[in-house]
Amino acid sequence: MSESKREAHGIGINLLTLLAQAALPAFHVQLARFLHDSGYGVYTWSNTFVDMFSLLTLFGMDQAVARHVALAYAEKDDRGAVVATGTALRVVLLSGLLISGALFFAAPFVAARQGKPELITPLRLLAVTPIFYHATTIFLVATQARGVMTYNFWVRGLVQPLGLLALTSLALRRSPTVAAACLAVGAGMALTTVAAAYFYSRQLSLADTLRAAARGPVDRALLHLAVPLVAVNLIWSLQGRIDALLLGHYRSTAEMGAYAACVLYVTSISQLRGAFDPVVCAAIPAALQKGDIAGLTATIQRQTRWVALGAVPLAVLFGGFGGGLLSVFGHGFERGAYAMMALSLGHLVNALSLAAYVIPMSGNPRFGAIAAGLSVGLQAVLLPLLLPRLGLTGAAISGAAGLVTAQTFQMVFAYRLTRVHGMSVGLARIGLCGVGALAVGRQVYGMVPGPLAARFFGGVGVAGVVYLALIVAFGLEPAERERLLQLALRLVRRRPR
Repeated sequence: MSESKREAHGIGINLLTLLAQAALPAFHVQLARFLHDSGYGVYTWSNTFVDMFSLLTLFGMDQAVARHVALAYAEKDDRGAVVATGTALRVVLLSGLLISGALFFAAPFVAARQGKPELITPLRLLAVTPIFYHATTIFLVATQARGVMTYNFWVRGLVQPLGLLALTSLALRRSPTVAAACLAVGAGMALTTVAAAYFYSRQLSLADTLRAAARGPVDRALLHLAVPLVAVNLIWSLQGRIDALLLGHYRSTAEMGAYAACVLYVTSISQLRGAFDPVVCAAIPAALQKGDIAGLTATIQRQTRWVALGAVPLAVLFGGFGGGLLSVFGHGFERGAYAMMALSLGHLVNALSLAAYVIPMSGNPRFGAIAAGLSVGLQAVLLPLLLPRLGLTGAAISGAAGLVTAQTFQMVFAYRLTRVHGMSVGLARIGLCGVGALAVGRQVYGMVPGPLAARFFGGVGVAGVVYLALIVAFGLEPAERERLLQLALRLVRRRPR
């Protein structure tokens, strides 16, 4: 199997995982319907606050495990992989207990500072969920670093979203409160960790890993790589959440809920990159170690184009037709349409920044911290100026500007450090196809008479057809167009007569 076909196989499984996670939006829609925009805003703000500090729980172990297990796999050193994973689990559990305890006791102070006493209970109940989530992450990252993407599909694609949906459905029907939703989320995350541990045991010894976590030798090289990532990840966490946190401080819980709905949609653009991240991260350490800069650049350019094929139409959908999508949550959520436009651009740039992974995988996390710090500084200037005037749209403009700034600097640093980049002429062609589809779709959206649903489906349908036509004509590489033609001919020949 060629390198590109191996990449495509792993990416295909990860894309199936993202498709299977369609239950997660259903989970959030259900929360919004039961709790309404104000209650949903309380839940999402609390979750955002806890999630920001949860990266201290992770302690940089995801990227450290990805690098060490990938190298151990290349050297056929299963013992080294077990020790690295066990060390990571020990750190995640200990740091998680400390952070959860601190959040529990700090909840009244945080709620008082926000002027929203209703935040105390959800903050306390959600404080333990990062422990389960990040333990799951460690198990899955270890298997992905060995080239196995299937387990992530079963855990993140099926068990987690379906478990959360089922448990919150039961809880909210018995008690439609924020507290009930938080308890159900905690139970769902615990179930996900059990599933991840089971699948991990099919690759590496779970018993040996748990022993290593409890009393085994510490992988000092892993800690040496991870410790600098703690500060880096905390800055990145602040960069990605400062807009939502300050919006919740200055504006109403209803606006918080509408903004959360916008973020729920547009983050799927960045999540699409998640199908490619494990493949890229598994390839980077060995390629840099061998000095294969040309091969690594070709890999990242190819996969960046593949990300763009899916990310660009999502950006067109969310940025150009956000009002129709937000109406699913309820009438009050439609106020976020302009915010979705700004956020879509920021997340599109974020999705196309695969080359940024060269920074942590090459052992240079401080450059990522510099990029994130510059982004936070920009947002600290923009938010006080934009929030009072534009509300959630101002928060979105700041968030998008922060993402673009952070990822641009990261890609520049990655190129200066290693000469690896993901830009190509083919990527620009895909972007132009998206612009053409958006222009035609918006024209139809404005011309179609009738209710919002008719205009939405008319505009989106035409934009989709135009995008596919332009991609087939101009956006594909010759080899990709030939493969597509061969696939189409094969399907025609198999069609029953």
